[in-house]
Amino acid sequence: MNPQGIYSLVSQGHVLQRQMEAVSNNLANADTTGYKGDQAAFETVFARTMGIASESDEERFAHSEHLPPYSGIGTHYVTVGDMGKNFAEGRLVRTGNDLDFALANPAGFFSVNTPQGERFTRAGTFRLSKDNQLISAEGYTVNGKEGPLKIVGQNVQASEDGTIIADGRRVGGMKVVAFPFPERLQKLGNSLFAPVDAENQPRILEDVQMVQGSIESSNVEVVKEMVRMIEANRAYTQMQKALRAADDMNRGAISLAQV
Repeated sequence: MNPQGIYSLVSQGHVLQRQMEAVSNNLANADTTGYKGDQAAFETVFARTMGIASESDEERFAHSEHLPPYSGIGTHYVTVGDMGKNFAEGRLVRTGNDLDFALANPAGFFSVNTPQGERFTRAGTFRLSKDNQLISAEGYTVNGKEGPLKIVGQNVQASEDGTIIADGRRVGGMKVVAFPFPERLQKLGNSLFAPVDAENQPRILEDVQMVQGSIESSNVEVVKEMVRMIEANRAYTQMQKALRAADDMNRGAISLAQV
């Protein structure tokens, strides 16, 4: 088999590895509140190296993701263009806890303060700290429209627009935001997101649609992820068989050339 075919097969193995990583991460977070699934996006690349072939380890490492390790030969291959996010809504699960909140509007995000700055999440599993601050499951303070929310009172009620009332007294409005380009958010751990460019800054969401006493489950569909895992595993097996066949062909060609 010529070098182009071998390189295309190897690049397929790299793509399948990334796909398996995404599937594994999704399955591991199937029960994580507010989790949004990873979704690999593939693209076809035509690469043509110019000049001389890579010689040093540094050159080979620098070219391993984008260029074939030989010179002057054009190659089509597939790579992972982006590890996207699936922002489909998860199922709303009733908990009965007055401090659990879900957003029925798929565009909305709660705002929390972390040591790294303001971050955004769909996970509304909240509780009160010792000083009555509303905090996330990880202990981050939850932001209201006027600052971090402090709730003093026994009877906590929340309206659909995000207004929080404790013992009949308004204590603040939940800060719920939306982004012009949610697909460009950086996905972090603990179901947190952060904007990474100046054009994608949060804005206050007017149509909040907050539901008290419920949380949004992960949007991972376990059966579909298992099917993807089986398909990727089968494709990887076929790729290995093709590489072994190519190696046998090349060995045979070398043997004939030596005769």
